[in-house]
Amino acid sequence: MGKKIFAVIILLITLSVSVFAKNIYVDPDTDCFYVPQKVANSNKLVPALLYLSCTGAVKSDLDSLKFIGDSLDWILFSCHKTRNHRDPMQNDLDIMKTYKKAIKKYQIDTTKVFVYGFSGQGVQALQAMFMHPTKFKGVHTVCAHTGAMSFAKWSTFNGHLAYLISREKDWNLNENILIDQAFLYHGVRDTLVITPGEHGIGDKYEIWQAIKWLKTNS
Repeated sequence: MGKKIFAVIILLITLSVSVFAKNIYVDPDTDCFYVPQKVANSNKLVPALLYLSCTGAVKSDLDSLKFIGDSLDWILFSCHKTRNHRDPMQNDLDIMKTYKKAIKKYQIDTTKVFVYGFSGQGVQALQAMFMHPTKFKGVHTVCAHTGAMSFAKWSTFNGHLAYLISREKDWNLNENILIDQAFLYHGVRDTLVITPGEHGIGDKYEIWQAIKWLKTNS
């Protein structure tokens, strides 16, 4: 009996892994792509979120955010090669490579592609929008800083959006205030949320709130 129970457990694990693998596609570059079933069953173009990680995004990062795609009908994808302590321009090249793969393969509304990043990759997300304003409609950053502001060409923005989060004890708090002021001055619609705590990535619900705001205002 014990062996049978064990066999059933192994079978269930195998099936769950198979479902997991079907839900998120990982390509040879370790870039990940998630299309909610409801979106896959329709012919409608939908918004998309590009997820950046300080250590290089992997499958588990996107898996933890699938509920956002499911609840808001967004396609999610991630770039593995971009990360902290790497040439930002090389990161940008890899981000654009991932972007081109995503819009070629999936039913993405190219007027509504957004980028998420925390800390150094929040700066990279800002740089992506600044350098490619026709590709990225907005950003959601957490505890970023002003390192990418020199890339901004304010005349190129048209209805772009930014959802900024910082913490009361974030060492980048003042820089987030400066970014917020720059966006407001140049007519970029944004919001700055300051929460308790220190420099930290936050939870999944916080990201969900930000993406919902981007969806509502885009």
